[in-house]
Amino acid sequence: MASTSALKTKLSQQDIYRLLQQRGSAFLKQHVLFADRQVVILNKPPGIVSQLGASARGQKRESSTPLDPIFSHIRRWIPNSDPHPVHRLDKATTGTFLIALNSNVAKAMSSQFQQGTVSKTYLALVRGGPQSFSNKSGIIDVPLIYRDGRGDIGRKGKDGKEALTEWELVSSSSKAPLSLLRLQLHTGGKHQLRIHLAKVLKAPILGDTLHSQSSVHSSISALTQVPENRLFLHASEISFFKYHERGKRYRLGVRAPLAGDFRRICREAGIVIPPEERGAALLINDQIASEQDTELRLWDPNTLESRPLAP
Repeated sequence: MASTSALKTKLSQQDIYRLLQQRGSAFLKQHVLFADRQVVILNKPPGIVSQLGASARGQKRESSTPLDPIFSHIRRWIPNSDPHPVHRLDKATTGTFLIALNSNVAKAMSSQFQQGTVSKTYLALVRGGPQSFSNKSGIIDVPLIYRDGRGDIGRKGKDGKEALTEWELVSSSSKAPLSLLRLQLHTGGKHQLRIHLAKVLKAPILGDTLHSQSSVHSSISALTQVPENRLFLHASEISFFKYHERGKRYRLGVRAPLAGDFRRICREAGIVIPPEERGAALLINDQIASEQDTELRLWDPNTLESRPLAP
């Protein structure tokens, strides 16, 4: 990412958060995790389509996607900003969603995605107990094929697209075949995580009816209420390279807290969520940031102030 200012107005992060408090929309106040002059990172709720609608690209059409008003709200919030999407999350997926605040930053961030220097970590509730996994962790290196827009696993050397997923078993329920996995996405195939988990690990994500047609086990239904049209896949963390004004490069990471229904199902199933995954966090060079590390802060939607860092 270029070290030049992303906005014509030299706003400090404190200025940006103060403007969010004064004129930000209710949606932004609730879902912003981090913002500076170059990027905004949201904790995306389920149901939001993370692709820019045609109307926001200057084309006329009768309807718009949910991102159109969000981008309009960002323009009203941050002076001289021109928000651009640089990646996408499935409509049903929650968690960290990165938005560039002008075209130069968007190009730089897109380059990082292409070069593989953006790190994305996910948490998923999957239908399978500890006996479903032969190991506690592993790497799925199985290509994907797409026909008529629908994905499936393919064979190496054929027409498949390379797909690499790293997985770790975090916790399992002793009451029902349900587990929490941590996933590292090394390639960006459409529905990659959903296909790999359902077709390779044979542990489909809870709520995924596209890549698994089997019914939810009766013990899960008896244990907890699973909302309809809800996929329990959460983009828990994103990190990428930025530059200090002095030109020194560092890795910035932001961690998003889980949605309430995700936490509820874990609690009712007896699945332990690790302490580091229970709240939002700011990371510098892959370490939880303290006030001695950086002047950057997270936005706190509860107090409408910048969230203090760990002591």
